[in-house]
Amino acid sequence: MAPLLDAADEAEWFGAIAGLAETWGFDRLLIAMLPRPTIRLEDAYVRSTYSPTWRRTYDEQGLVHIDPTVAHCATRATPLIWSPDIFTTAAQLSMYEEARAHGLRAGVTLPIHGPNQEAGMMCFVNDNNPNDEFWRHINVALPNLVLLRDLVIDTSQRHLNTHAQTLLPKLTPRERECLKWTARGKSTWEISHILNCSEAVVNFHMKNIRTKFGVNSRRAAAVIAAQLGLIDPG
Repeated sequence: MAPLLDAADEAEWFGAIAGLAETWGFDRLLIAMLPRPTIRLEDAYVRSTYSPTWRRTYDEQGLVHIDPTVAHCATRATPLIWSPDIFTTAAQLSMYEEARAHGLRAGVTLPIHGPNQEAGMMCFVNDNNPNDEFWRHINVALPNLVLLRDLVIDTSQRHLNTHAQTLLPKLTPRERECLKWTARGKSTWEISHILNCSEAVVNFHMKNIRTKFGVNSRRAAAVIAAQLGLIDPG
């Protein structure tokens, strides 16, 4: 697994992972990770060798919210070997049929729960029917897949950080000031005096801040901003 550890950039890193997966009999691979708990599922860091058509369908239809492999990884740490039995609802069965049409017949999903609250999964897939031979193959390959999953967690941090930076709300200097003082417990009236402006101006900035963070309260925005390192709550 030295190529993975020695990879100079993201393309080389992911190529090394995909190469190892292929060596072990899996011609399709997906890595999906949330760098922080506050990031939406739709904004996950995703790299895969899946069909681009399937990836577009998956994203456009919001299948992440009905995918049983995603639900499993949110609450479990054990591997999930795909079988028709895990797709129980009509929507899940429809999703599985379409996935099979794109070469995603049989696979195993390994949950990711990293030391810095990263969460996600790795999926190793091929186009074979999930028969007895496939199950025997999984039993042999699984220790290597688990080791690879752990190495991916350890070596992914810089790629996750780069991805997370693209998702940070872009705040103006005045919006940062408003959030900082909100985090310190100041009221609209107090902030207006600190910043030498009207309460209406403070409320205007707070409305923009709530929109950028997708929350309904300034307190929630301040908590998220502090978690993301956008402000120093003091």
